[in-house]
Amino acid sequence: MSNNNLSGNFPSWLIENNVNLSHLVLGSNSFEGPLPPSKVHTSLQWLDASSNRLSILPVDINTTLPNLSYISLSGNSYMGNFPSSFSYMNSLQYLDLSYNNFLDDIAAAFVGNMSNIIGLKLSGNHFYGSFSPNILLPAIKHLLLSDNEIAGKIPEKLCGSLILMTFDASNNKLTGPLPTCISALSELAILNLRGNSLAGSIPSEVCDLQKLVFLDVSKNNLSGPVHCLPDLRYLHMSRNRLNGTFPIPLYLGNNIYTMDLQENQFSGVLPKLIGKSFPKLKVLLLKGNMFEGTVPNDICSLKYLRLLDLSHNRLSGQLPLCLNIMGSDDSLFDFQPGFGTFPVLFNVIGLPDQEEFMTKGRQDKYRGNILNYMTGLDFSSNQLKGSIHESIGGMKWLRALNFSENKFDGSIPQSLSNLSDLESLDLSHNNLAGQIPSELVALQSLAVSVACNNLSGPTPGTKGQFITFDLSSYEGNPYLCGPPLKKSCFATPSIPELEENGEQDDKVGHIILFGCSAMFYMVGFWTSLGVLYFKTSWRRSWFSVVDRFGDCVLVKFFVFTKNIRSTN
Repeated sequence: MSNNNLSGNFPSWLIENNVNLSHLVLGSNSFEGPLPPSKVHTSLQWLDASSNRLSILPVDINTTLPNLSYISLSGNSYMGNFPSSFSYMNSLQYLDLSYNNFLDDIAAAFVGNMSNIIGLKLSGNHFYGSFSPNILLPAIKHLLLSDNEIAGKIPEKLCGSLILMTFDASNNKLTGPLPTCISALSELAILNLRGNSLAGSIPSEVCDLQKLVFLDVSKNNLSGPVHCLPDLRYLHMSRNRLNGTFPIPLYLGNNIYTMDLQENQFSGVLPKLIGKSFPKLKVLLLKGNMFEGTVPNDICSLKYLRLLDLSHNRLSGQLPLCLNIMGSDDSLFDFQPGFGTFPVLFNVIGLPDQEEFMTKGRQDKYRGNILNYMTGLDFSSNQLKGSIHESIGGMKWLRALNFSENKFDGSIPQSLSNLSDLESLDLSHNNLAGQIPSELVALQSLAVSVACNNLSGPTPGTKGQFITFDLSSYEGNPYLCGPPLKKSCFATPSIPELEENGEQDDKVGHIILFGCSAMFYMVGFWTSLGVLYFKTSWRRSWFSVVDRFGDCVLVKFFVFTKNIRSTN
């Protein structure tokens, strides 16, 4: 009766009126009220009331339902102390109280008879305090305590749980080192201690855990070199202070799928035989370390690798020309595998793998099998040089591509327009030249930055997805023009500029005309005087002409005045 959006009070009558009922599954509904029946029911063994709105849990559940072996009450509204009655249910093997609002000392959850408990899930509550140093869980296989406020050290007594397969205490406040007695947990398959404050080094005893396939110690204060690791499938050691050279053992046929070593202090060169050593690698995240040298050509042989982050290192030289061969196999991997014998309804089918990757300027998290579809390459913030080869256009599975803050030169490959799934392209802060290929407008979901290069010519303007880009996508390219930049690609000035320039031209013209006239007048005047001074015959003739002209003028003037007077 699960997943039916049923509401109202919890149907206790289903249990009371069916004395032979052994399994009751009412998960993912909207039931409220008290959970168990008021009468004793000895047949019920399996009860799933997860993901409802239940908030009342009677203290005598161990009396009314004494033979329950499986209880799942996760995702309800329970609060207060841990129900001590669960500790006295001798038949109880699996208990899931995750994602409620219980507030209690974690030691209270391990009081009483816990000798038969196989699976205990208390994740997503408000348990605090430290583990009891005398904790005893001889039958436990799956212990899940993530997302609480548990502090203190991991007790060495926990190493006495010899058949423990899953231990998840991620996102708590645990301190101290990893216990060296961990080698006694020979059945351990999943160890998740992410997001605590663990210190010290990773003990070499971890290498004895031959069945360990999932190890996550990210976001702690671990330090020192990593001396030994088993043949894992999923490895997460990011955001610690681990150092030394590349920490994963190099031998042919390693089965690792995901490797996250981001933001540590690893140094040295990347393994030359990285492809042959890790042939199944699907995710490789080495961001924020101190790796140097070139990107090895053997990385091209990693046919499953589709999420690669080498950013913020000290890598140099040119990228392998064969890079387009990498990631050629699109086989789907299981990033949410199951380990061990979980019950079908126990809310753990394995811990989903989770990765972080920068795209479109933000750090996003990708969890579980979505990792099969998130693909990208990030080479940013290194010292890589040379041109970006046209063959990059053959990696049609790419969704994110980041070459920013390097020393790449040459032009932007036109073949990038072949990457139809590309959503993020960052080429900023390089030495790229030439024009932006107009073919890029065909990419419908693209976010681009080409800032701080030596690009020239017109931008793609307002075509396609480029209409959404602002100045920051193009700034730092003095020879680019066109929208959204203010610089026009045409030399014709605007009308106001024409008027202003016209007025200025008129003023300049008047000044030139006046100057030239004055100059010619002076030259003519002094030239004439010079000629008359040196040519006596010309001077006499000139004065004679002037005299006759003057006499003529005077005669006519006197005649004109006489006529005027006679008229008056």
